[in-house]
Amino acid sequence: MLGAYMIADFRYVASPEVEDVVVELFWDNDGERMGRIKIPDMVDNAVVVLELPHLSPLPVISAVAYAMVLAAQSERRLRISGDQSVWQQEWGTLINAPLGDVH
Repeated sequence: MLGAYMIADFRYVASPEVEDVVVELFWDNDGERMGRIKIPDMVDNAVVVLELPHLSPLPVISAVAYAMVLAAQSERRLRISGDQSVWQQEWGTLINAPLGDVH
């Protein structure tokens, strides 16, 4: 499967900070693993100006890949949130980030 494996650890937080780029994990009505990207307002304005794809829910792998680009370009932290049961171990390790973690 294309994109089945990622070489990274990801930080999971139940309540991410508003300045973080976040992928919120959830199951859709068809039982598919999905991710909803949430970004700070300042980054959201840049997405509209640059005409980047709309941030509608995506399959988890696509959401994480897109969020990684947004986080890197905006120099913000990437966080994973939502339903941890959606995450598959072969995508990388979800590490619980302590409150105030700056990594």
